[in-house]
Amino acid sequence: MPGFRRWGKSKFERNPESSFKLLAAIIVITLYLLIKEFQHPTVRDRGTRSVQIQHAHWNGTGKAHETRAKSVRDAMRYTFWKYRENAWGCDDILPVSGGNSTSRNGWGAFIVDSASTLALMGLWDELAHSVEHILAIDFTESTDLVDPFETTIRYLGGLLSIVELYDAGLIPEDIVHIEARDVILEHAVTLAVKLAPAYDTPSGMPWPRVDFDTEEGEPDPSFIFAEDADKREYDHPAIGPARTGSSVLENRVLTRLTGDAIYAQNATLAWAPLLWSKWATPWAGMVDAPIDIMTGEPVGRSRHWDGGHDSYYEYLLKMTLLAPPADPHMDVYRKRFTDAAYSLREHLSSRSAPAPDHIMQHLFIGRQDDTQYENQQSHLACFAPGTLLLASKHYEQPYLRTFALALLEGCRHTYTSTPTNIGPESWSWIPKFSYDDPLYLPETTRQREEAITSGFWSTEPQYKGRPEYVESLFYAWRITGEQRYRDWAWEAFAAMEEHCKAPFGYAQLADVYDTQTVGESKWVDMQESYWAAETLKYLWLTFTDVEVASLNSWVFSTEGHPFRMIR
Repeated sequence: MPGFRRWGKSKFERNPESSFKLLAAIIVITLYLLIKEFQHPTVRDRGTRSVQIQHAHWNGTGKAHETRAKSVRDAMRYTFWKYRENAWGCDDILPVSGGNSTSRNGWGAFIVDSASTLALMGLWDELAHSVEHILAIDFTESTDLVDPFETTIRYLGGLLSIVELYDAGLIPEDIVHIEARDVILEHAVTLAVKLAPAYDTPSGMPWPRVDFDTEEGEPDPSFIFAEDADKREYDHPAIGPARTGSSVLENRVLTRLTGDAIYAQNATLAWAPLLWSKWATPWAGMVDAPIDIMTGEPVGRSRHWDGGHDSYYEYLLKMTLLAPPADPHMDVYRKRFTDAAYSLREHLSSRSAPAPDHIMQHLFIGRQDDTQYENQQSHLACFAPGTLLLASKHYEQPYLRTFALALLEGCRHTYTSTPTNIGPESWSWIPKFSYDDPLYLPETTRQREEAITSGFWSTEPQYKGRPEYVESLFYAWRITGEQRYRDWAWEAFAAMEEHCKAPFGYAQLADVYDTQTVGESKWVDMQESYWAAETLKYLWLTFTDVEVASLNSWVFSTEGHPFRMIR
């Protein structure tokens, strides 16, 4: 297929003595098995493998909570129609002013990213409008450099999920007929082909950007503009684990749907330097980053599960749910994940010291930079409880369940401690044990007051519409069956409905501690597509019947797009 790097076709010379020689046998074996596996793909097979992830003994408690589910569905309808009326075809609407934003190459990121949410909710009129737009997108044209990571999780994943939902019989024929389904799949192939030059590096790890006109990978623009070598942090473009390790689910599904092994091959090659690195790291399973995309060598010593690293660890687990048992590296994925999970628990989790006005201690996860522990967590890291819960069930690891639920309690505490009942973008705390000299301490009068009141203080007080907390609540509800997680999700949604609903959508909050500011000043005029793709989807799935998109049959991508577990 034009544009894809096949074996021996690279603009870089391969050094047979390079650090990646060790990977050659692994990749060749993988390619051979992938080709065998997908020579006769099962397309439109509506059967799924049975994996017992969800709680099994509902006794009627798993039925839909109709009132709450309807409220979230209404929020999705409001979100869609405000966008439809004021910013149709643009990447995003500006929910306060009613303007629009073109930050994702102008293909209509909201439309593609939200389509699987519309399909699951049964919003057929809205989905019909979206499908009409999707069928007309030209993914060969882009006026800007393309980000392979964001494009894969939002666009490629969104397209493939619609095909998957159609193939599973969950979308009516009058909304997506067989010809439309095939065109959407063709769009996914076109997009994957245009993204292919990203993988044209000596290591296989992707370039941070792709130029669709020249069909070549490019450094991040911030790297390009640092013309003075003394001002550059690294000699070559570097990448984090999430950006190089979060395309394997989407490309694996594309390979299954088309029968062409090249997509899974490139994505497997992209995260191979993380899985089979020759550079030793201090903690089992954890990756040192950033990583030089030319050599595969870590050029930093940052280790964590927060933004920039997060979805690599998520995909290690989810590959063992999505990939067939015959995958030659299933045991590697499982071991790398479990090692990383226990390293996270041992090295990065810490309880907050009791505060004068708050004696409870809460578990958070920080970061490590070389030898320095950073007592700071962001909202993004609240994905970890849900992922760890999945692993605890799939891998039969009860200690991970206990760890996950403690982390989820910590994330909830950041929500219930603010006047809006919404958690901040990032926060810090004083660790109770092991860290005598914390990197971060309260610096302002406000931060000191927050620390005294709740045992943590916000370092970024915004709420950006992020899904990670409610995503983990969804997994906690579906896996444990405990009603409190459903109730916590309702508390979070009610707060979002009260404080984020704006004239043209749902705005970001400038400060989750501020309930005094009125009018537009309290908002940030931004609504990312993940609000519809993930936040509202996970909330609705928490309140609908537990058999809808069951975790026994579906795997959710890092952008919330469901893919089938087919065997």
